[in-house]
Amino acid sequence: MRVTRTIRDFENALLTLLEKNSFEHLTVDQICKEALLHRSSFYRYFSDKYDLLEQTLNAQINKLTDNTDSEDDIIKQLISYIEQHKEVIRHLAPNSARSSLYTEILTILSQILLERRNIKTNDPIVIALQKSDNPEMLAYVLSGAIIGTFYWWQGNNYDVPKEDVIKFARATARLLIN
Repeated sequence: MRVTRTIRDFENALLTLLEKNSFEHLTVDQICKEALLHRSSFYRYFSDKYDLLEQTLNAQINKLTDNTDSEDDIIKQLISYIEQHKEVIRHLAPNSARSSLYTEILTILSQILLERRNIKTNDPIVIALQKSDNPEMLAYVLSGAIIGTFYWWQGNNYDVPKEDVIKFARATARLLIN
């Protein structure tokens, strides 16, 4: 229980800091200070801030997609989350696709999609991953499309209605899947 609380405290600290700070400029010391925990505790659970980011994003996505009350697909859930947490996403998004953080986020999202394929669901993306001859490549392609959609939406200052973004992302996913 204590381990879970400590990990949750670090995850919450990261999310709080991301509301006002770029991930690329955050330090482990800032995260520890925000969490009110010692640096040695951080390294007991995480190898670096990217490891914390991966676990935090995974926990957030699991919370979204494990909501049994929701009939929404993973695309709608992710886009709704982004709409609700614009500043976190803005500070998480690297300034360019050449950033190592872009690659890290692509890898994290791909791994999360691959983990989701073991779950029984009606989500078309998960079903496509389950049926694919090369689920890892499909997960990367879909992740790139999802991240591209997020960048485009952010670049348009979120002025495009959420429903239009969801419709576009679903149509794009269907094209990639079929």
